[in-house]
Amino acid sequence: MKLQAVSNRKLYIQIADQIRDQIVSGSIEAGRQLPSERDLALSLGVSRPTVREALIALEVADLVEVRIGVGAFVKQPKDARVPLPELSASPLEVTAVRRLLEPEAAAQASLIISPEGKARLEETLSRMRVETETGRWSVESDRTLHMTLADACGNAVLREMLEGLWKARGDELDTRFHQHLVETGTVRGHILVDHEAIVAAVVSGDSEGARSAMARHLDFVVDAMLEAWE
Repeated sequence: MKLQAVSNRKLYIQIADQIRDQIVSGSIEAGRQLPSERDLALSLGVSRPTVREALIALEVADLVEVRIGVGAFVKQPKDARVPLPELSASPLEVTAVRRLLEPEAAAQASLIISPEGKARLEETLSRMRVETETGRWSVESDRTLHMTLADACGNAVLREMLEGLWKARGDELDTRFHQHLVETGTVRGHILVDHEAIVAAVVSGDSEGARSAMARHLDFVVDAMLEAWE
């Protein structure tokens, strides 16, 4: 594959653009496996996470099929100019900002959360246990738990910022990224354990424990997002 190095922002869209053009032109035929993530990253001079986001964008555009642990395979394009999800935020960047803000929100919530807020956390956690036990994962349950903490943190600006980040999680690119993330039972189980630790600290009023538990959870999510395809 002949690709050009890129250096501007939204690198994953530029990379996806180049690969899309070659797929649509027939330079890369349907059914062919694309080069590995590592090889693409070296060829383009970018990070592997950036390549991963580009491949997810191509998957959202129905141009490739991503098989976890195997690779990305070209699909037959449905028209000559398939649009890419160019307005989507980078899932990794969204999670990085959450890592900066959510530990503090959890710590503050642990100090002032209402009985109703605690009950909502426990109810959501119970639902997440059932979902995990039955091999499912719900972004709505995940959002409810995290936004309950944001609602209870006592800072309207912080709450609005976190709500904006969760709206970005609704983008198709981010949704597909997380779908791949939770395809394995071990990841789903780890996420449940993380949430149990966060809720336990918040409900008991342990602000430092809540801060640490949230930080560990989001660190795990970032690591899992990077390792899920290895």
